[in-house]
Amino acid sequence: MIAASFGLQQMTARLPSCTSVYASVVCPITELSINPPTSEWHKFCKEIDETMEGLVSPAPESFHVLHCTICKISNELGNKTSEIHINDLNAVTSYLVKQDYAVELYRCHDEIKWRLIPNSSSSLVYPAEFILGDDELYHQYNALELSKMALDIATSSSDISQRLDIHDIAKQAEKRLALTMGSDLRGSTSSDACFNFALAGVQQMSSLFLSLCRIGIHELQRTGARSSFRPKQILHMVEKFAASDLPDECALELYSLASTYLQMKGYNDASLMAQLKGGTFGFSSPRPLVWLWRFSSRQRKEVPPTEIPNNNLSIAWNEIFNDTSKPMVVDVGSGMGASILNLALLNTKTEAEQGIFDNAGRLQLNWSEYNYAGTELNQAMVNFGNGVISRDPTSKRIGRVHFFCLPAQEFLGQLEQYPGGTVLVMINFPSPYRLEVSSAGNSQLPSIDSGQFIITKNLLASIGRLLLKFGYLLFQTKCEDVAVHLRNECLGLGKLEMVACMNPVQDIDSQYSKSGKRPARVDLWLQANPNATRAIGNTFSSTPILPAAAQPETGAQCQLDNTVVHRCLFKLNSK
Repeated sequence: MIAASFGLQQMTARLPSCTSVYASVVCPITELSINPPTSEWHKFCKEIDETMEGLVSPAPESFHVLHCTICKISNELGNKTSEIHINDLNAVTSYLVKQDYAVELYRCHDEIKWRLIPNSSSSLVYPAEFILGDDELYHQYNALELSKMALDIATSSSDISQRLDIHDIAKQAEKRLALTMGSDLRGSTSSDACFNFALAGVQQMSSLFLSLCRIGIHELQRTGARSSFRPKQILHMVEKFAASDLPDECALELYSLASTYLQMKGYNDASLMAQLKGGTFGFSSPRPLVWLWRFSSRQRKEVPPTEIPNNNLSIAWNEIFNDTSKPMVVDVGSGMGASILNLALLNTKTEAEQGIFDNAGRLQLNWSEYNYAGTELNQAMVNFGNGVISRDPTSKRIGRVHFFCLPAQEFLGQLEQYPGGTVLVMINFPSPYRLEVSSAGNSQLPSIDSGQFIITKNLLASIGRLLLKFGYLLFQTKCEDVAVHLRNECLGLGKLEMVACMNPVQDIDSQYSKSGKRPARVDLWLQANPNATRAIGNTFSSTPILPAAAQPETGAQCQLDNTVVHRCLFKLNSK
C-alpha cells in the first residue's frame, strides 16, 4: 500500500493545519470539459499551437489546467503577495508536460507569461522571485493515491483517533481535485478513488464524492465510445460509484450515460440496462453490494469477548436518534450495514397491505416508522456505514440509523434501556462454527461451545427479552446445520416460536441440485449426523424474506452466485 511505503508518521506530518487557505475549497470540476474554453488562453501564452505539441493528451485539457494554475499565480502577483509559491504549478507540470519539455515562467512588462521549452532536467523553469516551498500531500499524490492512503489507515488501525488523519487526507484530495480538475484521473480511476474513500469511512464531505462522480461522467463522455474502454470497465465503474452511495442528481446522469455506451458495445443484460436507464440502479442493487461483500470478506474476523467487560458503558440514545419513541430494528453482526441502510429508506406499508408478508413472501413492516442500529466488531465496517449516513442526500437516515462497534451481547444489554423497544432483530450470515469432523478443513472457525460463535444461549435470551409483542427475529445463513442449530436453540428457550413462511422449503436437496452447488459442509454434517433434522418445512423460506431493496451484501453475493440460503423467522411465543 502507498501509505505503508510512505510511512504513516511522515505522511501525517505533511498534512496542513486546519487554518490552511484551502480548508473549504470547492472543486471546480465543471471547468474541465472535452472542449475547454479558450478565450482567455492568449493572456499568458502566445504560442498556443506550438505549446500543445509538448503537452500530454488530451492537450487542450492539459493546457486549460496549466492556464488556470498560472491564473492563480498572476492573481497573487497582482495582490502583491510577499512570497509567490509555485508548488501547485510544479505539481501539474510533473504529469501534464511531455518528457524533454518544460514550462518556463517569465516576466513581460510586469505580467506573468509562460511557454514550453526543450528541457530534460525539469518540467518547470522559473525566475528566482518565485518560491518552491514545502510540498503538501496533494502536490505529490493524486486523489486515487490519497484514497489508498486513507483506506490503509482505516483497515490497519481500530484507533478512533485515526479518523482525523483520514479526514485530513480527504481534504488533501479535495485540494488536488481543485488543482488538477481531475485531469490526473483517467478512465475508471475516479470510481476507484470514490469507493476507497467510502470504504475508509470518510464522514460528510459530499463535495468530494460529487466531484469524483463528475470526473467519472467526463471520462465516460471522453472515452466511453472507444473500443479500448471495455464493457467490464464501465460496469465496474458504475458499480463502485453506486457502492459509495452517491447523490442522485449526479449518479443518475452517470448511470444513464453508462447504459448508452454499454448498449453501443452490445452489452445484452436487459434487466441491468433497464435499471441504469430507469434510475433504479444504486446502492441497493446486487452488483454494487457484491463489491462491499468482497471488501468485508477480506477483513480480519474479530473475535467476540467471552465475557462482557465491566466498563460502565451507557449509550446516550437521545443524542444519537432524533425520536427514541420509535421502535428499533437491530442488525447483529451488521457487516457493511447494507441491509439497514436500505431498510431505512423504504416506505411504510399501506392500509391495503395486510399481514406481515407481501405477495412474494417478503416481510412488510412500517419501515419508515422505525429507527435502525447495527452492531459490528470491525471498526472499518462501522465507519463505512456511519460515513454513508453522514452523506445521505435524502436525510432519511440521519438521526434514524447508527452503527456501533460493540460486541453483540454488550450492545443488546444496552438496548434494554432504549425507550422505544425492539421490533426486529436480524442475524444475517454470521461466520459459522467449526464442524466437529476431523476432515472438515475448517479449523480456523470457533467451536460451537467456545463462546466465540456469535449466537449463544445468552444472546438469544437477550433477544427474547428485547422483542416487543409484535417483534420478530430473522435469521439467514448459507450453512444448513447452522440454521437447524439456531432453530433448535430458539425453540429451546420457550419464548420464541417459528413463523410459517409463504414459500416453504419442500426439498432442500433439490434446491442444492438446482443451484448446481451442494456445499461440502452439508455432506460432512450428514455423514457425522445421518439422522439430522433438515432445514425444510413451512418454517424455512425458499425465497428471500427481506424486501428486495434491503438485502445484506452477503445476500447479494448469494443471489448472483446462485447459492442456497436458509432463512427462518421467529416471533414471541403467543402462549
